[in-house]
Amino acid sequence: MQPPINLSSMTHDQKDALIMQLAELVERMQSRIDILEGQLAQNSRNISKPPSSDGLKPTKLLTPVAG
Repeated sequence: MQPPINLSSMTHDQKDALIMQLAELVERMQSRIDILEGQLAQNSRNISKPPSSDGLKPTKLLTPVAG
């Protein structure tokens, strides 16, 4: 992890450049999040994959649990 940026030693132009870099990073990260969330939302009902590709689902107990 990088040490915190000392903003007090930066010029106004350096701060502007940093803000632009961070804004670009946020935009790239948001795009990646959108892609990953889209992948999570996919299952065999909304894409052309067999149901077996959905993974295991919890099963219901066929007999009641005594208690």
